[in-house]
This record gives sequence, structure tokens and C-alpha cells, in this order.
Amino acid sequence: MKKIYVIGHKNPDTDSIVSSIAYAALKQELGEKNVFPARGGKVNLQTEYILKRFNVPQPEFVSDLVPRVKHHMSGEPVTLPHGTPLWEAMQVLSSNRFRMIPLIGDDNRYMSTLHHNTFAEHILKKIDPQKNSVISTSVSHLTKTLRAQPVVVRNENDVFSAQIVVGASEIETLREFIDLMPVENTIVIVGDREDIQRYVIERKVRVLIVSAGRMISKELKELSAKNNVSVLTTPFHTAGASWLALHSMPVRYAGDATLKPVAADDYIRNIKDRFSDSVSRSLPVVDEEMKVIGVLSQSDLMKEPNVGVILVDHNELTQAVDGIDQLRIVEIIDHHRLGNPPTGYPITFINRPVGSTSTIIANLYRDYMIPVRKEIASILLGGILSDTLILRSATTTRIDIDTAEYLSQITDLDIEEFGRDITSAASMISSKPVEEIISMDMKLYNEGVYSFSVSQVEVNYPDEIMERSDSILEHLGDIAEQKDLLFCSLLVTDLNQLSSYLFIKGKDDFIRRIEYPKYSDHVYFLKDVLSRKKQLMPYIADIIRRF
Repeated sequence: MKKIYVIGHKNPDTDSIVSSIAYAALKQELGEKNVFPARGGKVNLQTEYILKRFNVPQPEFVSDLVPRVKHHMSGEPVTLPHGTPLWEAMQVLSSNRFRMIPLIGDDNRYMSTLHHNTFAEHILKKIDPQKNSVISTSVSHLTKTLRAQPVVVRNENDVFSAQIVVGASEIETLREFIDLMPVENTIVIVGDREDIQRYVIERKVRVLIVSAGRMISKELKELSAKNNVSVLTTPFHTAGASWLALHSMPVRYAGDATLKPVAADDYIRNIKDRFSDSVSRSLPVVDEEMKVIGVLSQSDLMKEPNVGVILVDHNELTQAVDGIDQLRIVEIIDHHRLGNPPTGYPITFINRPVGSTSTIIANLYRDYMIPVRKEIASILLGGILSDTLILRSATTTRIDIDTAEYLSQITDLDIEEFGRDITSAASMISSKPVEEIISMDMKLYNEGVYSFSVSQVEVNYPDEIMERSDSILEHLGDIAEQKDLLFCSLLVTDLNQLSSYLFIKGKDDFIRRIEYPKYSDHVYFLKDVLSRKKQLMPYIADIIRRF
């Protein structure tokens, strides 16, 4: 089943994190057990406070969604222990859709790969008429491969290098041949020739295989036991038995150890060339302990990845984690302007002009008539109060107010008191490094041919941040230059004055068009401006259109 991530923008604020958690929980309540919350970045202090207060775990961190091996590989792979008889392994291989099988050691770690080419190369060497066939096998492997009935068995699991002799000639001819061989490692296959049976037992060969289901005499059985000769009787005729004996060796001797596995977290773009190393055009996939967890075939790359996404609190790819454009976007739930890319298929798209995505999701619970668990209702209330500045922002609607009151009734949380708690937690950001202040809620936008960024932080007292104006502006300028942006900016919202300060660096020709009152060089005072989305962005977009 495809795994679906519910994920907000890559520099998540409280509303983004809360929305992903609450909507994934709703989906699971509706029976969609494959839906999970995720985050593309570090949670801020405010979000951390809210989640800890209500014992809600942070969503899984997803650094990017660029296609990886784990997004395409086929799970539950067929593997074989390295000691499996080759004939049995080939039967499994013939029925395996990958045309290859990873071989694993006694510790279940990947060792090598069996495919038809390695098998063919091995067998061709063994049936070379100019050479004696030498195989590595054991009595137990011979027994299994030849479907043999053990008559006398000695050291059945010991693997040894053996030559195979077929007793089809006259005994005198066989004597001459046997006398030249190391009999302690010789396997003789014979029919009902008792003279040959007796001779090879007396010579103390390693194994005697009697074909066509024949049994040896009681006398020869006793002699075999005395001389430590293992005796097996197989239902196959002599020619078939000799062929099967060649395939009785442990499969590890025919494995391709040159084919290196790939890791589940490897990027597809980095391992595509590896398929040329694989005759079967398939690669084993291993975990950190080198245990096989899947197989990736070249044809798997033609299929849709086994992961999809639901976007919450954004719909612009510039704000999403890397790689989302290569996955199927299943749904979008948002309250921002439309900047979404086209899709090749219909999707659920909910976009409402309210103060927070948390408001939308809280009301989806009501629409589906699903009771909201107290901890989910608590964090949803936190998301609304955070995004609307305790219902004071210009983005606040009647729906936000009604929804907040509804959640307050469920949770017994006082709106004003809870709002002050979360804003106090947010205000602690002032002491953070400048880089972190700017990056934690940075959003990238495209307007026409121009790209720009606007970050926002909310504080009770902006003095500490204002004292670091030079450092902030320097860092903004560096980002604008590195990313070739029209400008890079930071909106510092004073929760006491209910106004904001705009720090901005970028193209001077553009910045000169800003008409807000100057607080200092490259810093502007925005009276009564609290909302990036509803107040600042329309103003910026209008300047760009006239730029």
C-alpha cells in the first residue's frame, strides 16, 4: 500500500505542523491507515511548546522527497540461504519474476546474487569434457537434490570437493580410472552392477549413489558402514543422477559476488548507472545491517513511486520540500493564495479564505462527524491562535473565531490565556542565532519572472532583534545573492504594538519603490500590519507588477 505523507511547507510554522498531525489523524479515523504526518524542517519553539504540553509527538522528519530506492523497490524479496542446493535454487529462480535471487549468509546478511548467467558459467565449467568434473557438495546436498533415500550416511553435512564417476564401463576399465583418483573425495554413480558396487566400497570412496531406485545387498550395506562409505539410492536413472549431482553443490559457489547491493535511502538518480552491472537488470536492496529488504528492477523505475503527499498550509512548490514535484500530490488543504502547479489528474483541493489551515481541518472533523480527541483539539486551537495572533490578525474571520470557541469548549482551554502562553513561547526566538530566526519560517514566492523570500517571526518585545539589525541585514543580503532573488526579507511582528518591522535586502531599484515609513536603512515600520499573507504580500505583489 502506498504511504501518504501529510506535510506542510519546508520551514514549518505551528499551523503547518499542527495541520499535518491533525489531518493525518482524521484520515486514520476514516480508515486510511497508510496516511502519516511529516515535517520538512525543524519545529520552532512555539510549536515545540504546544506539542510537549499536550504530549503529542512531532511528525516524522522528511528532509526531502526526491525519489529514493525505497520509493520504488518491490518489498518482501525472495532470498535463499547460501547453503541451498544449486538445483533447488535454480527452480526457485525460474519462478522468480526478478530473474535473480539474493543469497544470504548464516547471519542473514547479503552475500551474493544468483542469476542465470552465473549458473550457466558455472555449469559449463563443470561439464567440460576435457576436464574432470570437480564440485563442492555434501551428502545432505546430494540427498536433497537427487531425492535420494539414505542407506548409509557418514558426515552428511561436511562440504567436500568431489569428482563424479559414472560406473557404466566394465569393472576392469573402472579400476584403472578409480586407481588414479583420490577415492576419499570420489562420488560413484552406478546402477545394479554389484561387482562395481563392491569394488568402490572396498576402495572406500566417499559416496556411492545407486540409480533407478535399486538397493544394495545387506552384505554390502554392512561393508559400507565398516568402510565409512555413504550410500544413497536415487529414483533417477544414471544419466539423470549424474546431471543432478553436478547441481547439488551449495548455491554460494555459483553466486555473483561482484554485484553490489544498493541502500534503501540511495537516490534513484545516483544508482541508475548500476543497472548496467546487473545482467538481470535488478539490484538487491539492503538495510544498514546489510540484510536484504527488497529488490529494485529497472522496470520498477517506470512505475509510480510507492509514496504520495497531501500538502497542508501551502500549495506552491517553491515552499515544499525538494522532490514533491516528482510524486503524486493526492490532496491540498490551504488558506493561502493560489500558486499551485497543474496536475495531470483530478485531486481534492480545499482552499478557504480563513486565518489558518487548522480552522479548515477542525471543521473537516465536524463535516465527517468524527469526534476530535482532546489532544488534537488542543493543538488545533494552538494552530489557530498562532496563525491569527490570538484572533487579532487581519486574516481572522468569523469562522476562525467560532472554531476557536468550539475547540475551547472541548479542551477547557481559555483562549486568551492559552494565546498568551504560546506567544510567550514564540517570543523566546529573539535570542536564537540570526540564521535560525530568518530560516525557521522562510517562504519562497514567485511573482511573474521574479523570485523572493519573506520570513516572519512574532515576538512580544522586538528590542533584542532590533539590536541585531546589521547581522540580520547582512544575512538577508547573502541569501538574496546566493539564491539570485529579487529580495530577501524578514517581517518581525510586535505582538504588543500589533505592528511589524520589515527587514529587506536585494535589488535596490525594487527596494526604492517601498513606501512604508523607514525605521532605519533597509528597515521599515509597518503600522497595523500583522499578516504576511493578507497585508504584506498583496502590497509586494503590486510593486512587482509595476516594477
